[in-house]
Amino acid sequence: MYLKEPAGRVDLLPRIGKAALIPALICGGVSVLLMRAGFFTLFFLVPLGMCAVAFGPVAAWVGAVCAVLGNGVWSVGLSLRYGLSSAGLDTLYFAVLSLGFTWIMTGNAIFPSMPPVRTAFRFIAASAAGALVFLLMIFSLGNDEVFSAALRSQIEAVASSYILSSGADAAQQAFLGQMLTADRVIDVFLMVILRGGALFSAFVLFFFSRQFAFLFARLFRRQGGSAAGDLIGFFAPRRTIGVLSLCLPVILLCRMISLETVEIAAWNLLIICAIMFFAQGGGIVLFKLARRPMIMRLFCGLLIACVVFSPGLNVLAVGILILLGIAENWLPLRVKKQGDPQSPENI
Repeated sequence: MYLKEPAGRVDLLPRIGKAALIPALICGGVSVLLMRAGFFTLFFLVPLGMCAVAFGPVAAWVGAVCAVLGNGVWSVGLSLRYGLSSAGLDTLYFAVLSLGFTWIMTGNAIFPSMPPVRTAFRFIAASAAGALVFLLMIFSLGNDEVFSAALRSQIEAVASSYILSSGADAAQQAFLGQMLTADRVIDVFLMVILRGGALFSAFVLFFFSRQFAFLFARLFRRQGGSAAGDLIGFFAPRRTIGVLSLCLPVILLCRMISLETVEIAAWNLLIICAIMFFAQGGGIVLFKLARRPMIMRLFCGLLIACVVFSPGLNVLAVGILILLGIAENWLPLRVKKQGDPQSPENI
């Protein structure tokens, strides 16, 4: 999310050699395979990020284009064989996420005519595009009667199993049965994804894909920038706190007057601001840890991993980091010098 822009502009499109072309094709192919690999689908962007870090921006774009084409051929083949009707949306979703992530990783290194865009803003734009396509897929599937019936049946089965295993008495089970109906669950899900859930999911996917890309690139190539170092120097744009302060009253006012469209837009802006301050809070923590002994950094890393996978604690930790990032608007939590490459003007 916090990749620095190259110091100089590239005037000519650099040529890609055979040494980078083959890894680009391999990374593109692995990305397509991971997209169809169940749980490992969450990592389908990592090979494209590795290609960008280890072999350069041109190789990354070649790999991304090959991945998009390969996934499109695969989706069409499945649709012809099994009669699936979602091949077009599947191809579009993969393409938007893959090309958006490649833009995040490479910036405008091979497009010198484009104005430079901060990495944080590239994240926002790519996440918004991915969220829009995801919402399009959700509402398109919602109009499919067969899919809707299967989904409702699955929700009812899971809810029934949860109620029976909850250990509640008959009255409590009856109450849970009224609350956990398929219609209520679907309504809550739609409310969440429309009010920033889809945007947040895309943002998190891009962020962790980038972090893993840097990690694996260093392991296999022993090169590549430090993602943690970029995060240490990240500062939210100056006007973020103003936008955040404005979103809260707008949301409350729109709920009072039932202006749902504006409320949804305000919720998405609020989520963007919260993510910015969450990243800034994470940068503060890494800045403090960077000055500590290695054994303490290792211990804190294990502690952070435990918190991430602890329900309840992870939500509390996210809230604390957001508040920490907001507090830095008024408190000097990181020492910054004039001309320091980690100053907010240069990140």
